[in-house]
Formats: sequence, C-alpha cells, structure tokens
Amino acid sequence: MEEERIRILNMVKEGTLTVEEATKLLEALEAPAEDADVPETKAKWLRVRVTDLKTNRVKVSVNLPIGLVDWALRAGTKFASLGGVELNGMGVNLEELRSAINYGMRGKIIDVVDEEEQVHVEVIVE
Repeated sequence: MEEERIRILNMVKEGTLTVEEATKLLEALEAPAEDADVPETKAKWLRVRVTDLKTNRVKVSVNLPIGLVDWALRAGTKFASLGGVELNGMGVNLEELRSAINYGMRGKIIDVVDEEEQVHVEVIVE
C-alpha cells in the first residue's frame, strides 16, 4: 500500500492529479473492505499489456494499483455511459468486475487478439 501512496503523491507533484483527487484516492486505499468475506490476500495490481503481433514487442505496459482500480470502478458505476455509449450494452458490468476483483479474482481476465490491428491485449489481476 505504501507504493500506491507514493505513486499518488508523485502524480500530484507532476500535476497529473489534483489534491482533491489524490485525497479521494488515498481515502479509498485506507477504506475498509465493504464486505467481511473479502479475502485477506487481495490482489495488488491490474496489469495491461498490448503487444504488436508483427514485431512481438510490447507497445503498451500499464500497471495500476488495485486500490486505484477499485476507486475508478466505483466511480464508473455512477457514470454508466461515456460519450453516449452504454458500457453495459457492450457487455461490461463495472460492478460485477469490481466485485470479482475484490472477492479474489486473479489471473488473466481479458485476452484478446485483434487480427485487423495486429495487436494482442491482455489484462491481468495479480
């Protein structure tokens, strides 16, 4: 959790986050689990990898602290549509995803190969 705090504070220092946003994130990190059944060994990271299939090189590598992901998913459920596109209509249920992660879901949750764009997208919870 200390790493996550440092990342948040660095984001404020760099101007990526406002103090208010950072405060909310830090509070989310400190908040106790909403349910008593949450596993003690909660996942720590959500990792996103996009690999170029032509060169087999990683194009995107993003590691997000689960505390930040949890906060974003909670906020996202309040705004279920983005730019007029309903997320639930695309088969994405943010609350179900959040619950699954909080209840111990681990491993690869998304593994997609886009032949047209020649990319492989992986999302992993660790």
